[in-house]
Amino acid sequence: MAKQVNWLLEALEPEVRARFQPRLKPIELKRGEVLQSPGETVSRVYFPQGALVGLISAMPAGDAVQTAMVGWDGALGVFEACGTRQSAFLAEVQVEGSALVMAADDYRRMYEASEALRTAVHKYVEILLTEARQFVACNALHSVEARLCRSVLEALERSRDGRTLPATQEVLAQMLGVQRTTVTAAISRLQASGSLRSTRGALEVLDAGALERAACCCRDTLRMARSEIYASGEAACDE
Repeated sequence: MAKQVNWLLEALEPEVRARFQPRLKPIELKRGEVLQSPGETVSRVYFPQGALVGLISAMPAGDAVQTAMVGWDGALGVFEACGTRQSAFLAEVQVEGSALVMAADDYRRMYEASEALRTAVHKYVEILLTEARQFVACNALHSVEARLCRSVLEALERSRDGRTLPATQEVLAQMLGVQRTTVTAAISRLQASGSLRSTRGALEVLDAGALERAACCCRDTLRMARSEIYASGEAACDE
């Protein structure tokens, strides 16, 4: 598992990073591990460096769908730790890998001490809101196969370098909010085209270019939006 640099932690001023570095503990997250449950007090903040965490909303009837992915470009608990201090979602590790974890109390102190971190977190919020709005349209208008291609590419980018995504078809179905049989059919078509190969509990990308071409247009729309947000200046709402 390749180790990425967490984007939010990279934003820290050198003096703030030196002060709080001892409070950040390295951890290896395992696939299927539950990091937060709905209604649970957020006592720790996780900064993935290779792991990928899915935020999952469950319905009373038992159905569940993933609403967001947290990878090296974000963190788990950064909003709740400074707000309600309670988790609204089930947070489950979907791709195992490394992360740094910090007590919520320490994170709040670090957030208060770092103007650069506050700006980065505001940008992260804007990115998540942009993604959520785009995905509403995407889920209504685009095919499962096109959405699967986009999701696989984005999951690889947010978790680790390489071309193999260690995710079961059940997890992929949860990502897309569809039945597992629907995902199986989409994967079969992509295998037949030579774009990827499905093995036990993993997808291997064989032709990234073909997968890019088959992905829905939300891939480019979100890539452009993220680039603009990352390049933007200071957060206007800081006091």
